Amino acid sequence: MARIIAAADEPFGTICLILAVTAMRIGEALAIRIEDLDFDRKLIHVRHSVYAGKLGTPKSEASVADLPLPPSLEARLKGYLASKHYRQNELGLLFLNRHGRPFSANKLREKKLRPLLRSLGIPLAGFHAFRRGHATLLIDQGASITTVGAQLRHSDPRITLELYAHVVPQSQRKAVDALAKVIGVGQLLIEPRNADSA
Repeated sequence: MARIIAAADEPFGTICLILAVTAMRIGEALAIRIEDLDFDRKLIHVRHSVYAGKLGTPKSEASVADLPLPPSLEARLKGYLASKHYRQNELGLLFLNRHGRPFSANKLREKKLRPLLRSLGIPLAGFHAFRRGHATLLIDQGASITTVGAQLRHSDPRITLELYAHVVPQSQRKAVDALAKVIGVGQLLIEPRNADSA
C-alpha cells in the first residue's frame, strides 16, 4: 500500500492513504466533507457515500460511524487542504473531479488505480484491496477480531471472523511465539536437570 500511496499524484494519493489507514469503502472516502474531519477530537465522521458519482448514504446503519484519525493522516489532510489540489465547493466535499462533481469510483479505478498498479508491477486489484490489507495488517499487529470488526464497521463480529479467519492462524502463531519467549526468560533458559540417579 505504501508504494501505491507514494507513487500516486494528488488528490489520488490522499484518497489512497485514507483507504489504507481507515479501511473506508471507496464511496465513503469520496464522500468525505470538510465538516466530517474533526481535527480536535482526532476523528473522521463517516456519514455519506458516493455511488456512480452521486452523493448518498453509506452501505448500512453500521457503516455510519466515527473512525480514528491518526496523526500521519491528519497531517496529510491538513497539507492537502492547504494545497492547490483542494477545491472549495458548495457541497463541502474534500475531493472533486475536474467538472466539480464527486469522483466516480469506477472511473477512478480504471483511470488512476489500475494504470498505477501496472506501472508499479503490482497485480491488478480494486479499491477493496485497501480494506482487506488494512484488516490483515491490524490482525497481524495483534488487534482482536472485535477491534478489526469495529474498524471495518461490520454489523456482527462473525462477519469479520468469516472474512479474515485465514489471517488468524499466523497472528496466533506470532502471539504464541511471543508468549513462549516471555515464559522462557526464567526457568526455560536454565539447562534442564537430569533426574538424580540413586
